[in-house]
Amino acid sequence: MLCEEDLATEVQAWLREKLLAVIESQEMDLLAAGILDSLALVQLLLYLEQHFGLKIVMEQLDIEDLRSVRSIARLVAREKRAVAAA
Repeated sequence: MLCEEDLATEVQAWLREKLLAVIESQEMDLLAAGILDSLALVQLLLYLEQHFGLKIVMEQLDIEDLRSVRSIARLVAREKRAVAAA
């Protein structure tokens, strides 16, 4: 299983490639910077589900989970642990 650092690197690479986003740090607020708008959020969630084999339940999702590359990596790690434990 990938560690959070590896997950963050993969997510950051996807954001750079698909959204042409320049991300100064993995703690950068992607929402405040305008990198993640509603369409980009949908694209990101679809990527996370498909690439990492997750099923993200919208009712359990907190906007803070998507605020930065680091928080997205934590979300993926948490969801992957839940899948592995099931």
